[in-house]
Amino acid sequence: MVKTLTGRPVGRPREFDEEQVLTAAMEAFWRKGYEATSLVDLTECTGLNKASLYRVFGDKHQLFLAALKNYSDIEFRETTAVISDSASPLTNLRAVVRKVCEDAGSEKGCLMINSMVETAPHDAEVKQLLQTFGTHRLQAIEGMIAQAQAAGEIRPEFDPHKLAVSLMIAFAGSAAMIKGFMPGAQIEENLKDMIDSWT
Repeated sequence: MVKTLTGRPVGRPREFDEEQVLTAAMEAFWRKGYEATSLVDLTECTGLNKASLYRVFGDKHQLFLAALKNYSDIEFRETTAVISDSASPLTNLRAVVRKVCEDAGSEKGCLMINSMVETAPHDAEVKQLLQTFGTHRLQAIEGMIAQAQAAGEIRPEFDPHKLAVSLMIAFAGSAAMIKGFMPGAQIEENLKDMIDSWT
């Protein structure tokens, strides 16, 4: 469970911005991975010493959980920002797919996918956190598909939950394939064909 940043000790106010520190730590974990990110890396990128980091965020593991949640919040906010009230549900779904493909093509990949591979298999807290994030995204995609069905843009005989699961699996596979050897444009084209088959 992500540690809540509350309970500040009485005394001199902090001289740093917690959000900036968390973002800096997130970038370090994103760039190097959990295991390879050392305490020295974290103190250098945040500008804080070990005592200050641990006092605010707990140990390295708790800091990673907080950084992972921060990444998830930012990623979800940026992805859903492509949705337009004036566009059709299907157009919005396609826009989300395009944004996910663009983000997956970055050099660092997706921190959540990276963590699924590196950390989740042997870390129950990370696995639980990622399951929570995944459920949130699955519900959002399922809702968009249901809206497209109500608008007559996706055939009504399909189960929106199953379509959403298929798309989420495709997203995860795409993130891995783009980092490996397959061009992002080819991935996006295949996801477009998948959605076309629903209409």
